[in-house]
Amino acid sequence: MTVTLRDWRLDDIPIYRRWLDPGHEWQNWDGPYFRRPTETESDVAAARLTQRVARGDWPTPRRQLVIAAGHSDALLGTVSWYFESEESDWRRMGIVLYDPASWSGGLGTEALALWTDYLFATTDVVRLDFSTWSGNVGMCRIGQKLGFTEEARYRQARSVRGERFDSVVYGVLRGEWNSAIRPGVTPPATP
Repeated sequence: MTVTLRDWRLDDIPIYRRWLDPGHEWQNWDGPYFRRPTETESDVAAARLTQRVARGDWPTPRRQLVIAAGHSDALLGTVSWYFESEESDWRRMGIVLYDPASWSGGLGTEALALWTDYLFATTDVVRLDFSTWSGNVGMCRIGQKLGFTEEARYRQARSVRGERFDSVVYGVLRGEWNSAIRPGVTPPATP
């Protein structure tokens, strides 16, 4: 299976809203040290997203795209970015695949490669990075497979389920990304 990145559709929102409910395995890996939204906050986020989809209000570059299954176009997760420092155009990326059945098959690697290609193609950004924790071995492997450099390691900075883990940042520069050979990764169509 391969993935594509695409804009949100109205039929994605009920599925997305269900994944926000507590108790899903993805929440144990995607920033488990952060507070999760309440049910009311999740409802508000879904309602805002519904309004945005209805308006077709999409900036370029997109702040978030759906990771969709290549064969069915079904929502698997999301990619996103935010400014770590707007003044220096330093953007930090994020990725989540909701269903554990979609993990460990290369889909996360493919999605992050597509997202990195997209952000370098639609911005003048010099660098991109993502932050994770050392217990999320899968996410660390994605960065390593794609040629990202481990740029920072903050020892024992994260507490997850009563254990201490390092906070880790992986980054890539535009020139490094453009010169890298990434077998099996197809560039995205610009949404």
